[in-house]
Amino acid sequence: MKQQNGLPRGSQVTAGVLGLFGLMTLVASASIIFNIGGMGEEAGHYVPVVVWMNFFASILYLIATYGFIFRKAWTPTILAIALILIVIAAIGFYFHVRSGGEYEPRTIGALVFRIFVTAMLYAAARYYVRTLPPK
Repeated sequence: MKQQNGLPRGSQVTAGVLGLFGLMTLVASASIIFNIGGMGEEAGHYVPVVVWMNFFASILYLIATYGFIFRKAWTPTILAIALILIVIAAIGFYFHVRSGGEYEPRTIGALVFRIFVTAMLYAAARYYVRTLPPK
């Protein structure tokens, strides 16, 4: 396993992906919540619980990025909490749709994608935090 700056390349790539994912999620969700650049109207029939949970998860992603880079033992826990938030968003979305609420069909795919990516990042964090000595 190639190492640079004391971190295996896979760990560096994962930390980079996590950081980018967190920043993109933060910008997208904050733009909708705070209607930056008219994104609130442009988003269509968004479900507030999904957007707010994405916003909170984005902050956790950025905290986990720091933990990933500095090999903090709490990093997998932070990502597990983010995963729980996204699952709560999916449950909220389900009840919103069941009650006849309007939504954008792309939300379903976005939730599935976000759950999958967060689960993979959690698994990577568990692997790298356990196999690397603390920094």
